[in-house]
Amino acid sequence: MKNKTKLLLSLVCFILLLAGTGFGAEEEKSNGAETKAQGPPPALVEVAQIIEGETEPMMEFVGTVYYSRKSDVAAEVDGVVEQVFFEEGYKVKSGDTLAVLSSDILDTVIHATRADYELVLVELEQAKKQLQRREPLYKEGSVSESAYDEYYFKSKMLENRSLSLKASLDRLLLEKKKKEILAPFDGILVQKNTEKGEWVDDGGTVAVIADDSMVDIVVNVPAGILKYLEPGKNITLKNDSTKFTGKFLSFVPKGDVATRTFDVKIRMQNSAGLIEGMEARALVPSAEKRTGLKVPRDALIDRFGQNVIWLAKDSAAKMVPVQVIGYDSMHVGVTGSGLEAGDMVIVKGNERLREGQPVRIGNI
Repeated sequence: MKNKTKLLLSLVCFILLLAGTGFGAEEEKSNGAETKAQGPPPALVEVAQIIEGETEPMMEFVGTVYYSRKSDVAAEVDGVVEQVFFEEGYKVKSGDTLAVLSSDILDTVIHATRADYELVLVELEQAKKQLQRREPLYKEGSVSESAYDEYYFKSKMLENRSLSLKASLDRLLLEKKKKEILAPFDGILVQKNTEKGEWVDDGGTVAVIADDSMVDIVVNVPAGILKYLEPGKNITLKNDSTKFTGKFLSFVPKGDVATRTFDVKIRMQNSAGLIEGMEARALVPSAEKRTGLKVPRDALIDRFGQNVIWLAKDSAAKMVPVQVIGYDSMHVGVTGSGLEAGDMVIVKGNERLREGQPVRIGNI
């Protein structure tokens, strides 16, 4: 009896153990399915339609940055440099004093000329008074004509003498003013050509100043590309990872005989503080416009050196490698396997997507 009781208890324990194990397995399976069902949340993205239209084939050329306006600031008078107020790299405003030339000798000449001028003015005043006193006497016949003419021509001579001295004095004062050499426009000093104590000839260069608010990107291109460039045409420029827009200005009508290439000038506002001599890359039209598929430029990204776009299909992200065939303002022409007009391409939120990742369309 005891053996039967023990056997029955063992059987009950075994059944309970099996039931517990099965429940645990079912619970674990249920939790795993729930975790798998939840997964990562869909990525929020913005999309735009792929459209058809014209794009312009482009070629990238390396160019060099130059200041569009530079001036060799010259002295208009000669003299010894007394003070210098600038160094290379200084920013200056129009009218700022760059240097001052000594005016010691000139000051003595000015002083003497001014004294002569003031003396002649006194003599002229006396002569006019004498003439005024004799004029009524001359009309009455009390004074001879020769006596009247003497004071009349004396006053005229002194008047002309005063005008001559005034002109000389004004010239000397202007020359002294020119001893102060001023900046001709707002800009940056790129070269210093003088120092305190040096003699500067009239016409000698004191400094070189550049207007750094505007720059020219000079690009060397083949002759065949010139026909696709029109004055004022917008050109996309890149410096490192920063993009700018410039306007085609002109090309230098003298090519390199060895390479048969020509310098093209593209002008732009220097909002990024570019410095002369820096490298800039220009996307220049290289062929006639062609019709094809276009996507917004924001849709095009680089993945491991390959241009790709992401499509939003069936609420999931699909990566498509593409080849760029041209540009049109804020759109880029592309070709790629399976692309069709009307497909929804992701333009924001496409930087960290994975193939097949769920996406949710909205505004970012």
